[in-house]
Amino acid sequence: MSTYEAVSFQTQQGMAVDLRMIPPEDACHLQQLLSHPEVQAHIQIRTGAGSDLAQAEKLVNRMLFAFDPCALHAGIYLKEQQKLIGIVALQHWNRREGKATLGYMLDPVYWGGGLATEAVGLFLNYSVHTLGITRIEGRCRGDNIRSERVMLKNGMMLERVMPRVGSLDDVMKVFTLLHK
Repeated sequence: MSTYEAVSFQTQQGMAVDLRMIPPEDACHLQQLLSHPEVQAHIQIRTGAGSDLAQAEKLVNRMLFAFDPCALHAGIYLKEQQKLIGIVALQHWNRREGKATLGYMLDPVYWGGGLATEAVGLFLNYSVHTLGITRIEGRCRGDNIRSERVMLKNGMMLERVMPRVGSLDDVMKVFTLLHK
């Protein structure tokens, strides 16, 4: 695979969720998800000046319409439904070295039901076995126990704990999945 070749994500089907490419008509749902206060507490989308809504819109446009050879985004959909309820993503994807960072978020209405765990599992399996990624790193705030459990249930191991940038009393936990 060329360093700059676009990846066409193949739909992944689970028991409760399906992962598939996010069509442009879901841009509004994605922006609402990124703008949700409970979701924003766990992600960092502020990349410049402007409101949270404007930053969410910029991120949606980048995710759906701009080719980024170092990222891959897939929508999380309830099984056999058209409703976007979250995303899973590879970010900072170094294809030559087979490394990437895992990102994911789920509509808070669906938190605690195992849907994120299933979606991340499907995506990790695809990333390792189809894309050939050998090292995947995931991060969460120290107090984000749900996200920590999602990664642990999917075979990721706690690698390190580090101070969270911009916080004196919070940490970032870093998990990794290694596959040879």
